Parts: sequence; C-alpha cells; structure tokens
Amino acid sequence: IKKTKSNVSSYFFDDKILGWAAKENSKNRFKSSKDLWTLQSTYNWANKKINKNRENKDLNSNILINQFFKLTGIKKTKILFCLNHGWKYSSSSKPLNIKSYWDSSQNLGVCADWLVGPRLEAGWISANDLYKKITK
Repeated sequence: IKKTKSNVSSYFFDDKILGWAAKENSKNRFKSSKDLWTLQSTYNWANKKINKNRENKDLNSNILINQFFKLTGIKKTKILFCLNHGWKYSSSSKPLNIKSYWDSSQNLGVCADWLVGPRLEAGWISANDLYKKITK
C-alpha cells in the first residue's frame, strides 16, 4: 500500500485475509468523534471461518483488526466497539444469470451483491446495472 494522503478513507488490499476497509463518513450518525472503520475479509478467508464464526467471533474480529493495522501502518489504538456480522448466506460463489431485475410496469427493481458474485464490487455492479435499466 502506498499512502498518498494522510486522510485516507478506504483501502483495497491484495491480501489473503483482509479484502478492504472503509472509514465511516458519517460520524454524526453514530455520535462519535473517533474514526469508525468497516473491515471486510476476503471471500476465501470468510468461507473457511464462517461455520465456526459464532464460537470464534472475537478471534476472527481480532485477526481482521490486527491485519488492518499491519497492512495500513496506522498506529493501533484502543478498540471501543467491534461487531462481527458473519453473514453465511450473504454471497454466492455461483452468480445468477442476471445482474439485476427491473419491471417497468410495476416500477419495481431488485439489485444485490449475491446476484453477481462473491466479490466486493458485486453490489455496485448489480446496482449500476439496475440504474441503466431504469434510465433507458
């Protein structure tokens, strides 16, 4: 990682454990003056851990947090709050044949990361596809 600014808001990693990290840009929503980060593991690492995630939430969270500090070089500070979701069925390794669904007669659209695949950008690809269908 080459850090070009002192105020980085997101990272994408070429790592086996940590896929990306993004700084929460709405500190007012959480009423906090502290930096708030969302970390997401890689698909492969998560799939190895997910079946025992309920029992190992603290361990898995600590692995991700420590990897974040190691990869970014940010000085580790006290962690005030941590929440590990561990969504077992939130992504699909086998995408469907559609990126999104749009029914213009009902003005109803569906987009989701699991339509496209297990990668970080899947949700954006699906949403962008739906946007194009809506604005035709």
